[in-house]
Amino acid sequence: MSYQSELALRQYIAAFDGTNDISPSEFQSRFDNLYHKDFTFLPKDGKKMGKDGFTTIKSKEPLTREEVFEREASKLANGTKVTLIHFRKIGLDCFDIKLGVVNGEEETTVRVVTTISAKQAVVSREIDESF
Repeated sequence: MSYQSELALRQYIAAFDGTNDISPSEFQSRFDNLYHKDFTFLPKDGKKMGKDGFTTIKSKEPLTREEVFEREASKLANGTKVTLIHFRKIGLDCFDIKLGVVNGEEETTVRVVTTISAKQAVVSREIDESF
């Protein structure tokens, strides 16, 4: 099962090569192969350091599958490049995925823990790696 999930992830990431030369129907197909119809994305909480030295944490709302698709399609249209840094099995149906993302001049790293069901991602939780 992990092999098929990893293959779907690698095919999806291959679309983000910075050229935006994939058709919308092919992108939709790769998205559908990777994400379950009930997929939910849980973004990391927003942290803000106040002038008083205290950190304020603001929880972000989970994103639905449709919201994730819109966000990803926008990234594809902007010529975002994505590379897979690691894909590790950390539980029975749970994977740790780390991606390198280049959007124009900005480089970031995104790390998510994803639960797989029926060979598709059901829930992904973004991990905060900051100290």
